Amino acid sequence: MTIHDSHAAPGHQLTRGDRSALETVAVLFGLALMPVITAPLASLIGPATDSKQAAAEKTATAPDHGRAIGHTTALTTTTRRWTPVTHTTVTLKKRGTYEVTQQVRGQFVTARNRSTHAWIISRVFNLTAGVPVKESNLLVATSANHPPAINRDYGTTASGRAFIDIDRPTTIRLEAMQAWDAGTVTKSQIITDSNGLTQLLYKELA
Repeated sequence: MTIHDSHAAPGHQLTRGDRSALETVAVLFGLALMPVITAPLASLIGPATDSKQAAAEKTATAPDHGRAIGHTTALTTTTRRWTPVTHTTVTLKKRGTYEVTQQVRGQFVTARNRSTHAWIISRVFNLTAGVPVKESNLLVATSANHPPAINRDYGTTASGRAFIDIDRPTTIRLEAMQAWDAGTVTKSQIITDSNGLTQLLYKELA
């Protein structure tokens, strides 16, 4: 049987075999082009689960961090004795290096009619190891010697940071002390109220 093709050259007739061969070539040519077309599209679209997987990985690797806001705490009336600041105990959950920041608001009152040199210091204490965190001492408030006068109030807020390396879950807290080497302090405290906070913050670094 002979098939007439309107697109064939004049005087030329395509047989069924010719037609079949041409169709085979066309199919193979189309298949050859598919990777060329689909590869750029795949790179643009990406796997459907990439965004969800990336979000999950980000959550899983997010550094541990947090804070504890201290409550107003009266310091012991004995000079140079550390007092734990209420509600500032936190636990570092994983081994690694942490940045620990203390923000401390302190206030003390000196004795009437006596020259006084006094100060407040805070620090971060490692309860798990039973030792202070190195280089965490922070001078919060201080007074110079003054001539006899009425009661004097001293207060300010100070902040500082230290780094701690741990190999197991570790509990830390904020501590403070009042001290004087001349005169007498009649009242000393660490404060948290609407005018300012005392807090201990931590962030995992590695």
